Amino acid sequence: MEAKALDGPSLKALAHPLRMRLLAELRYHGPATATGLGEALGESSGATSYHLRVLAAHGFVVDDTAARGGRGRGRERWWRAAQDMTSWASGEVGDDPEERAADDWLAGYLGRGAARRIDEWLARRGSVEPEWLAAGDQSDYRIVMTPEQSRAMMAEVHAVAVRYWEASGDALAAAGPEARDRARPVEFLFYAMPLDREA
Repeated sequence: MEAKALDGPSLKALAHPLRMRLLAELRYHGPATATGLGEALGESSGATSYHLRVLAAHGFVVDDTAARGGRGRGRERWWRAAQDMTSWASGEVGDDPEERAADDWLAGYLGRGAARRIDEWLARRGSVEPEWLAAGDQSDYRIVMTPEQSRAMMAEVHAVAVRYWEASGDALAAAGPEARDRARPVEFLFYAMPLDREA
């Protein structure tokens, strides 16, 4: 699994709703053209093409020559995500007002998206197969700790998630076709939110 750690310029470049959607589409569904992405996202190919070039300039997406050679027609350009995920630490963002604004926007965009997906899950719980309902989880923990302890705990949680992510393909291949038929994407959302002392 490859991750892109954001710096100031790439943080500002990614803080745009269509760029976030384009990157997610390429990461979750694989290589595509600007036209195909426009159709999938309900945008014009001109808009998707422009924002793909901005993402490419900051190393988020790259030209997929293999897809172009195998599927492309003529000069049609195929794009793919350059990494599997993006990371950044809000505490390390500098004092530049544009960087701070980009950090706030990205954190809010991701937080609202997480809340929306939780609401969607709650709305469809009644129609989910019992084994998948049992596999879901809603847990919250309130632990009194120092900032260093919180960072250490989240580093362990992330390491476990990465280990499972990296092993998932091999584990499913070894498990056989029945397991592959039962598998589906599972989303894990991790938030560590310091509370007020009075909370």
